[in-house]
Amino acid sequence: MWLVTSKLHILVAILLTTCSRALPTSLGLPSADSSDASIPTPKLETRALDNWYTCFDTKATIYRRAKYNDCARAAAQLPNLIEAKTFHRGGDLATDPYALPKVKIHNSCQIRVDLRFGRSDESSWLGINIAMSKIMAACSSGYGQYEATGGEIVTGSQDYIIISVEKAQPGPLGLGASQNSTDVATA
Repeated sequence: MWLVTSKLHILVAILLTTCSRALPTSLGLPSADSSDASIPTPKLETRALDNWYTCFDTKATIYRRAKYNDCARAAAQLPNLIEAKTFHRGGDLATDPYALPKVKIHNSCQIRVDLRFGRSDESSWLGINIAMSKIMAACSSGYGQYEATGGEIVTGSQDYIIISVEKAQPGPLGLGASQNSTDVATA
């Protein structure tokens, strides 16, 4: 249990550091390199840490579990925008960061962010990344190169955003079987 908790803390720390560097200084917020302790830091939503999630069983659904390191690399491809906006279906998936579904693949891992029931929901990519870090850490098993993860979690103001972390299945173009990262636009 300690190992899972420490991994979660490490992933959240990485996400917070990455996102704080992306904050524009015009908002009056301190940059990651700021040494002025008198400037208050923004309060981050941690609601994602209490959301419903499920892990793929290590025996019954082992074919759905992917290598942890591949999932971390796929997760790094997702946007890390901190503005809370409405995620929706439709629109230009390539240019609209809030148009879903989004699928990111790296080697053995596929991360899919989608809307349950096709309903719009409000959140930020920071909230989605925190929820995804939770599912990756909470559902990890094994050690080193054999460490695997896989599961699903819901997030968003109404829990309509679902994130799945699982083994990539080869598609018609062989996606998921490549050695490179892939951004898949799905309708």
